Amino acid sequence: MTTIELKNDLLRMISETDDPAKLALLLEWFGIIREEKDWWQEISEKERQLILEGRKQLADGKGVPHEQVRANVKKLLQDLRSAQ
Repeated sequence: MTTIELKNDLLRMISETDDPAKLALLLEWFGIIREEKDWWQEISEKERQLILEGRKQLADGKGVPHEQVRANVKKLLQDLRSAQ
């Protein structure tokens, strides 16, 4: 596939996408690859350790599913609203 074909395919896919989250992710990804920076090297040692600890916790089955977190936050916000 030629460069022109690749660009046309990318442009077509982007123009057909209406999901702002996906578009933001693509924008962020292109920003990262254009700068060619390794984010891992740019964060602090403390941040690296926290990420590694979190990954270990997930591997050990100690994570909380995203949907459960969302439900907890929703309940917390509802409780706060009804307390006002």
